[in-house]
Amino acid sequence: MPTYDHRAPLVAVMLLVALGLFGRTMWRRFAVLRSARPETRWDLVATRAKALLTIGLGQQKMFKEPASGLLHAFTFWGFCVLGLRTVQLFVHGFAPDFALPALVQRPYDAVVDVTEVVVLAAILGFFWRRLVVKPTRIAYSGEALLILGFIGGLMVTDLWYAAAHFGARHLANDAAALHHLAAAPFANLLAGTLLAAGFDAATLQLQAEANYFVHLAIILTFLNLLPMSKHFHVITSLPNVFLSRLEPKGALALVTDLEARLEKEESLGLAQAEDLNWKQVLDLYTCTECGRCEVNCPAWQSGKPLNPKMIILDLRDHVYAQSAVAKVASSGGVSAEAAGAGEKSLPPLIAGLNPDAIWACTTCRSCSEQCPVMIEHIDKILDVRRHLVMTRNEFSKEVATTLKNLENKSNPWGMAANKRADWMKGLAIPTLAESPNPEWLYFVGCAGSFDDRAKQVTLAVVKVLQAAGVPFAVMGKKEKCSGDPARRIGHEYLFQEQAKENIATMQDGGVRKVIASCPHCFNTIKNEYPQLGGKFEVVHHSDVIGRLLAEGRLTLQQGAALRVVYHDSCYLGRHNDMYEQPRETLARVPGVQLVEVERSRKLGMCCGAGGARMFMEEKMGTRINDLRVGQLMEAQPQVVAVACPFCLTMVQDGIKGKDLQDSVQARDLAEIVADALQAPVAPSPESGANANPG
Repeated sequence: MPTYDHRAPLVAVMLLVALGLFGRTMWRRFAVLRSARPETRWDLVATRAKALLTIGLGQQKMFKEPASGLLHAFTFWGFCVLGLRTVQLFVHGFAPDFALPALVQRPYDAVVDVTEVVVLAAILGFFWRRLVVKPTRIAYSGEALLILGFIGGLMVTDLWYAAAHFGARHLANDAAALHHLAAAPFANLLAGTLLAAGFDAATLQLQAEANYFVHLAIILTFLNLLPMSKHFHVITSLPNVFLSRLEPKGALALVTDLEARLEKEESLGLAQAEDLNWKQVLDLYTCTECGRCEVNCPAWQSGKPLNPKMIILDLRDHVYAQSAVAKVASSGGVSAEAAGAGEKSLPPLIAGLNPDAIWACTTCRSCSEQCPVMIEHIDKILDVRRHLVMTRNEFSKEVATTLKNLENKSNPWGMAANKRADWMKGLAIPTLAESPNPEWLYFVGCAGSFDDRAKQVTLAVVKVLQAAGVPFAVMGKKEKCSGDPARRIGHEYLFQEQAKENIATMQDGGVRKVIASCPHCFNTIKNEYPQLGGKFEVVHHSDVIGRLLAEGRLTLQQGAALRVVYHDSCYLGRHNDMYEQPRETLARVPGVQLVEVERSRKLGMCCGAGGARMFMEEKMGTRINDLRVGQLMEAQPQVVAVACPFCLTMVQDGIKGKDLQDSVQARDLAEIVADALQAPVAPSPESGANANPG
């Protein structure tokens, strides 16, 4: 029988060298995390564990592209299955006959054998995609092919090792070993081929040993390449998923102690690597460079300079370079400041970012929705805006005008604040001051108060609520902008001031429940006001109307058949997971035939107005709303239904731009329902005094 005494010294040296190099690299990466700003991500362990199981281990987000998703999932699951096998192979370097109990080892050998063939097939599929199909979102590099070659090499060498080992044992009539090895069908098949080729036991054992050490060498080389390449995500993706953000998706992080920091003239937002918190750094480490965020970004698709993938990679490269400067400084016995003054100095982080890219973001959240490893893109982009606005005072004239309007008139259009309640003249709708402690507060919003087209939606909502006998009040002239435009522009101070004023008015008036027509107001009041102490039950009008219809509180008349496609608002959908409620509401309207387009729900494309882009000119590339309307027209609708005043404006403009206004209308779903009311009711404050929409 062959002996393996030669293995232990060589395996020990390989392990010591490889693990030493790996440990040094990982310590440097970890040191950057330790030096970053603190962030709490250790709460709600059960919720995090669920995300880890479904998104991390279950690869849930990979299947948005079924073919590549299956290839990646099988490769990932294969690595999970083969983890124990890898440990066993290293143990065999010191204890060649080590095996798990037969009841475990034999089934595991069979699973490993089949898994390696499946993974090898997946790797061949990846080679086909990269070398033949060549999807546009893929960043092509020799490194990726090398890594695929490594993974394929691991599968081949282990199969060959098992087959040659099996063949040698067969010739040696080692019954005990054959009992274990016979459970591996593909290794057995390969062993039969080797035996049929006439190899003797010594040659087979030599093949086994060669494949054994090549396999270990690939593993250890692969291990050391991971933290120095995009494949670092192999190590960081599961922790990144577990530590992902659990706060409402639509809420930006609150800047605390803002007034004190402004008085001290502290730098705010994201300007240097030191401004990142450790979770944001972990995000940068975890980017797979898969390009899913890129190809789904409306700004990138329409020819803008924003590429969310490159934002992450540019930030990552800056962090790596900054850590290298710090290392040179510490090893040279000089301060980091001194090193920064020399040849290795780095510009501020934001100097490497294109301002046009930062301002092109619509905050639609498509990037984060598509990211399979839960990277948060918007927080970094908006943190850069915060620095540009609050620290550097650098922004366009359009942004300056919008901020001035918000500050002086409390609405982004600059309309006279005392005209905010003009839309309700003659309607006898109670204000919060006149009717405190209302069942519902209807938060109208700036668009619904000032924009002529959006005011028609406001009146439709009022008509529906009063037809169902829902008691409500409005804030009237005391209503301020919700703060969404200011916050998405990056002016956190102005947002907090406006939000605090609204919260105080609402709390003083005894408000408990809020109806909002604008998804941006809805999201801000629901998800961001609690950061400042304003906790209310907040619902969108599409949800309220749907409940009223479901409860039989509204009677609608049969109308003519109407082919309707619904456009998903980003701030209802991806920010608040409200995809079905608007559709269910529309489906309850007699005569409405609801149709869908490919880009809908989580894959829906932004109209282009989010992130305060509503108030900035779109000067580069194709207009996003033109692209979106083109997609919606694939369903050949008569009506594009929306549930957002910004979407209404953008879709309406897109329809006009295509000269389709005579055949296609853009309408809010509240208008569609209001038009179908069987018995129109004149608005009155007394209707349904005790009613409640749920």
